[in-house]
Amino acid sequence: MLRKRIATAAVLIPLLAASILYGKGQPLGWPFLLVTGTAAALCAAEMFRMFVRGARIVAGGVALAAFVFLSAALLPVSAALPAVLLCVVLAAFLALPGPAEAGEKARTAATLTLGAVYVGGLLAMYPRTLFLPRGEHWVLLGVIAVSAGDTLAYFTGRAAGRTKLAPDLSPNKTVEGAAGGLLGSVACGVLYAHGFLPDIPSWYAAVAGGAVGLFGQGGDLFESLLKRAAGVKDSGRLFPGHGGVFDRADGILAAGPVLYLLAAISPLAGGGG
Repeated sequence: MLRKRIATAAVLIPLLAASILYGKGQPLGWPFLLVTGTAAALCAAEMFRMFVRGARIVAGGVALAAFVFLSAALLPVSAALPAVLLCVVLAAFLALPGPAEAGEKARTAATLTLGAVYVGGLLAMYPRTLFLPRGEHWVLLGVIAVSAGDTLAYFTGRAAGRTKLAPDLSPNKTVEGAAGGLLGSVACGVLYAHGFLPDIPSWYAAVAGGAVGLFGQGGDLFESLLKRAAGVKDSGRLFPGHGGVFDRADGILAAGPVLYLLAAISPLAGGGG
């Protein structure tokens, strides 16, 4: 299993890095926009299949997630907010047809709204971050810090884990593993910034690494909650040793807004002096 995880990561990480670095100089950052948009559609499909019935509802939910993603990624903030709110109304309308009873239709509308906004809206933060000053390196810092934290949490938990973190959601996660993962995220944030964002103070890089690592762990636990509620082990089977796209992107999803915020107010953007 570990070999499969390493082999999958060895393929995915260079492709993601290439789309980020090459995309920065392209109109709309289209290579990275394409990668993140595809990830949003796949994550949404996996999430909706866990909870709603019918190909029509799943396809409609994926379309809503794509709509939220493109709106939040490309439109000015003043226009993006109404577009996201429009999605809430469309989700409600999408759940209305059919013979299902009213309670199920209400749950479907709520699931579509949550999935479209959570997946499409959070992933849209990465294309927006890309076009901030030195945004390509902020995106890479975030992805690397979350991924390193996830990996170090796994190994620290295996080696020294004693205290269960959230046994009702993820029995194998430990407090010691979470602490090791958070320290790994901080260290990776500082090291990456030292090499590629030299104008960022070390303390700010440590805060950024720690923040995205913490939110990434929260996103991992939230996806565990969803899978526990749905009664499934993995969201999908696309990646050998990794499960589905949602399984791999859960932490990165949740870290998107805090990464964008810290990049937008950083000294490079004129927000930190």
